[in-house]
Amino acid sequence: GIGYETVRILSERFKNQAIVLLGTRSLENGKTAISNLKQSNPSFDYANVGLVEIDVTKPDSIQAAVDFVKETYGNVHLLINNAGVAGQAEGAEACFKVNVYGVSATFTAFQPLLVPGDSSHIVVGTKVGAVALGAMSPNLQDIFENFTALDVEILKHLQQDWLLFAQQKPSLGTWPGLDKTYGAYGVTKAMVMALARKWAAEFPEIKTNVVCPGYCATDLTNNGGLLSAAEGAERVLYPVLNPETTETGKFYAESTEHSFKVAQADH
Repeated sequence: GIGYETVRILSERFKNQAIVLLGTRSLENGKTAISNLKQSNPSFDYANVGLVEIDVTKPDSIQAAVDFVKETYGNVHLLINNAGVAGQAEGAEACFKVNVYGVSATFTAFQPLLVPGDSSHIVVGTKVGAVALGAMSPNLQDIFENFTALDVEILKHLQQDWLLFAQQKPSLGTWPGLDKTYGAYGVTKAMVMALARKWAAEFPEIKTNVVCPGYCATDLTNNGGLLSAAEGAERVLYPVLNPETTETGKFYAESTEHSFKVAQADH
């Protein structure tokens, strides 16, 4: 998928400059990924790729990963928050758990290791999140746009409101039609994109960007996407590989700046 290709690109381009850690829920899967890298390009040894076991839905696992990275490497210059599920198979609950709270908990735990003034944080979002925000009722848009006041508790209340709406029960806000957002998926991405804006404001010494990899042929899309995972990974890394032309707090899609909110008529 995109995470695998992102590791490959970073390993090849920063051969003698960086250690690239592949986060994986199972070290066995991680070892398989590294051997696949070596088989796919025998001329490169990928010696700078390491593994870190992490499950973003488990606080103990996140903390163990942070402790391991701190003890082994000391600090972090780039954190790519790429965890995500589509939610069709896993269900809405899992979608929020991974895409919002997992990403949030991962950043919060790793933030002290990110080098002030010399680090980047990439949150993998999507234009679907911008469409979702644009299709919400104004009272909901106000909450998302006032991102500095957002926290996990508020997002949990919003999640409950969305669940009411999805079940066609009375809700405080009018949420986008489920067909517009692929069920919970687009709403979770709107949430995590708002959190990324908050983090950029709260931690100006860490360059935080949201990126949209595009519709890629990966497990997330049942390999139905138009772009390869490698093309998606290039887009994920756009702010990292183009530091002069990108700035913190911005959203980049197709390697250009994109609005966090797309009005309904715009798409």
